[in-house]
Amino acid sequence: MTIQELKADLHNLIDKINEESILNAIRIILSKQSEATRDWAEDLGESLRSELEESISEADEGKVISHKEAMNRIKSRYNL
Repeated sequence: MTIQELKADLHNLIDKINEESILNAIRIILSKQSEATRDWAEDLGESLRSELEESISEADEGKVISHKEAMNRIKSRYNL
């Protein structure tokens, strides 16, 4: 099935629905899909974006610790 055929099929199915709650659910799903195509990084502040980019650079350079080590540091910092 091509994309055009799939769209036509969906249109036909939606046209047959007369229950408002189902139509609202479909609308929510479709609107979330269009939001999902937006890059979430655009919503980050400049400071946070800069910190993330620095973290990525450090990881690329091998400056990382294991998950286990990170958890140990957190536990010791908060006396857990």
